[in-house]
Amino acid sequence: MIKARNPLTAILLTLVTCGIYGIYWAIMIAKEAVSVKDPADGGLLEIVLMLFLPPVGFYLAEQKLAAGCAAKGIAHKDNAVLYLILGFVGLSIVNFWMMQTDLNAVAAAEGAESAEV
Repeated sequence: MIKARNPLTAILLTLVTCGIYGIYWAIMIAKEAVSVKDPADGGLLEIVLMLFLPPVGFYLAEQKLAAGCAAKGIAHKDNAVLYLILGFVGLSIVNFWMMQTDLNAVAAAEGAESAEV
């Protein structure tokens, strides 16, 4: 299940906790992104990569998120290449913001689907 988070609050918490919340946030983003495609996938590879090589971790998580959204019929633009570019030029915080915004949209879409049933 995807938990909607305010990206601005998460960034502020990351700054206030000197990055500790950012580690937690990266783990949760990775788990939630891969769970859209396969709920049984724990996202271990994506978690490790997000912690040690964030651009690649975001790239892989985005690919699974996009595939899961396509399978479920949820509108989503695949930003995997953009995550790589932003990460390698030092703007990984933008990746966090974008991925969380996408996850919030997926959570809202899934919530709307379950309300219709």
